[in-house]
Amino acid sequence: MRPIKDALVNSILATVAAFQLSQFALFLAYALPFGFSSRYMTPFALSSIAFHGLLLTMLFIFRNDFVKVPGGERLTKVNLANKITLFRVSTLPTLLFVILASKDYPIRYPLIALVAIVFITDFLDGYVSRKAKEVTRVGKMMDSASDYTVLFVISIVYYYFHIIPAWFLLLFAGRLAGQTFMMLAVLAVKKRITPRTSFMGKLTIASTMVLYAVELLRFVTSIPALAFTVMELIVGAIIFLSIFDKIVIMLQDLRAPAAPDGGPGRLNVSENGVPHAH
Repeated sequence: MRPIKDALVNSILATVAAFQLSQFALFLAYALPFGFSSRYMTPFALSSIAFHGLLLTMLFIFRNDFVKVPGGERLTKVNLANKITLFRVSTLPTLLFVILASKDYPIRYPLIALVAIVFITDFLDGYVSRKAKEVTRVGKMMDSASDYTVLFVISIVYYYFHIIPAWFLLLFAGRLAGQTFMMLAVLAVKKRITPRTSFMGKLTIASTMVLYAVELLRFVTSIPALAFTVMELIVGAIIFLSIFDKIVIMLQDLRAPAAPDGGPGRLNVSENGVPHAH
């Protein structure tokens, strides 16, 4: 009988490989009928392969955190809830390039279906994990990270279509990069991190989502441009302040005493958890 660790690693490899192939198929399902494969295939392929390589690396680093909470039972394979989350994350490069292509090709209605699938999975994975009682440490982290990555992709698209200004995209990218750097810093020093979401983190996600929804009114109403600028400044201020909030949390984590031994994983169990965790 193979060790649990080997079986899980093989499951991670198989899952990421299957999602990489599915994303090529999904992209071609849009690109071939609408004729933009020659224009976008190469940048899509390079971006998607690099993205899935990074995803595989992160999953390997946190492979010992495929552990149910509570209970501590180690998974022998990637469970359904985590596969749903991974599918959502895996789809981001595809979504980005299909949206970019929609500027010059008539794919807006098929695009709506793809966007809907991505957002539906955000609710589906949490439901499945709770229903099957398969909440995991790594699922908590992935669910939180996927919220930011989805918003980052939308930010790039909004900037491409001149919906948001460059400073807003750079600020949001800085927030995401800063959070990643601080997480790695704590991981390097403490060897473990505690996935958690602060009030400012939740406010950042919620306010950005509201802003992006309101920004679409530019195309159907005659609201003055100043109103959108004011909203962008307000949400930008929230994002800016949330950077300092993350710095405070990082310093607290660095000064905190070592957590009780939770096994070989990299993640500590957080009582507060992360919304829609699995």
